[in-house]
Amino acid sequence: MKPIFNKTVLEQLFSFRKEEFDQDVYDNNNEIREIEQEVCELSESFIKHLKSVISNEDDLNKALKLFRNYESKSSKESDCWELIYYKLGVTEGNKISNEVLGKNKATQKNNTFLNYENNNFSEWLEEQKRKYCFDTPEYIDLQSRYRKISEQYPNATEVFEDLKYMELNKEELKALIELRKIDVAMGDMEKDLCFKLGMKEVINF
Repeated sequence: MKPIFNKTVLEQLFSFRKEEFDQDVYDNNNEIREIEQEVCELSESFIKHLKSVISNEDDLNKALKLFRNYESKSSKESDCWELIYYKLGVTEGNKISNEVLGKNKATQKNNTFLNYENNNFSEWLEEQKRKYCFDTPEYIDLQSRYRKISEQYPNATEVFEDLKYMELNKEELKALIELRKIDVAMGDMEKDLCFKLGMKEVINF
């Protein structure tokens, strides 16, 4: 259990997930918003109180600096505990999976991100895309169509890829729409792969 817990790859996964998860919780949880508001009000009240009791500006600035340092360290401490509990959740999930599935679990250790040697998520994901997405007939066909339109309508490509402003004729506008459709289709294929990779990671971990 300990080797898995110490894998730096878990820290990368945590950093990728944390910001989006925090925002989602904040947007959909009234309690956390109320708590945050209370914390802000308490902080402002404390600073206001310091200013009322410390008349010397230098002493006030020193006190404020100490308080802000405390806030910063407290925030880092919270982040540290969040990461530790995140890792605990992963390792406990792995333990439960092993206990439930036991020997019947089909493992493919070399084919999961958590067993990827260099622990770089972006590189691993690109490898998986090349292996399972970029080389498929469907994706290659989309790329071919995109390339042909780009070569035939370079102005439409400049607008789409470089966000360059220019007037387009009717045919170029149609080409721009087609480029967009193809780009969305390729993006959907990549998203579908990422979903499947996530499911595979859970099953094989």
